[in-house]
Amino acid sequence: MPTRLPRTTGPSPAAPAGRPAPAHPDRRPDGPRPPTPAPSAGTPLALVRATTDVLPLLDAVRLAPHERDRAARLPAGERREDYLAAHVLVRLCAARLLGVDPAALMLGQLCGECGGRDHGRPFLRDRPGVGVSLSHARGAVAAAAAPGPVGVDVENAADAVFSPRLAARVLAPAELAAVRAGPDPARGLLRLWVRKEALVKVGAATLGGLHRTDLVASGSPAGWRFADWSSPDGRLIAAAVAHTVPAVDGGSDLGSSRSTPTGEQHA
Repeated sequence: MPTRLPRTTGPSPAAPAGRPAPAHPDRRPDGPRPPTPAPSAGTPLALVRATTDVLPLLDAVRLAPHERDRAARLPAGERREDYLAAHVLVRLCAARLLGVDPAALMLGQLCGECGGRDHGRPFLRDRPGVGVSLSHARGAVAAAAAPGPVGVDVENAADAVFSPRLAARVLAPAELAAVRAGPDPARGLLRLWVRKEALVKVGAATLGGLHRTDLVASGSPAGWRFADWSSPDGRLIAAAVAHTVPAVDGGSDLGSSRSTPTGEQHA
């Protein structure tokens, strides 16, 4: 399950291990290009990618000072790279939805608990009507953008195990019974977890009250629609939620001007 990043800041970040630091965060050198903007049809969009597919586009966006500081505080390697890739991908996703250059998008964050502005729920500055969300998990990242609230979560299922203690804490009775009766309780638990994490990100559920949100007996909460996604090899599981069913793009070509919905989509 996801690990929360420490709420700390620090000096300017080093580049991810194995790649040079950009000459300037606001400059875009020659190299991989950002996605070609596509006209927005108002459909919520979610992207899921390997971290290694996104990092080459780091110089295509402008990270805010709090993002650079936060990245610098993380250990060099996978955790820092996942963090950076997620913050790049959320801009690429929003740029594709809006049909704008990702370098023009500035990301802010606000913690609803402490009021901190270096962590918490992401938002686009100067675009209050556009919702964004991001997630990262051991070599994979996901992002979502929509003309309204949107949430996304991705988890690595490679080492998933069924934990009765965790299941009892986050699942409603009907969900727990369905997961236990299913062919793979570990994946069944993880599938419900990513859905509920996405709901938390739009404010439709709370981490402490996940067991009170029943997605089996009651279905989706009123007004919310899910899109479920799994990678072809089954290693990654993701879910996105918005007021209308999101399109999920799990491809590898970030230069594409079209998004191809993949995975199962559910109301």
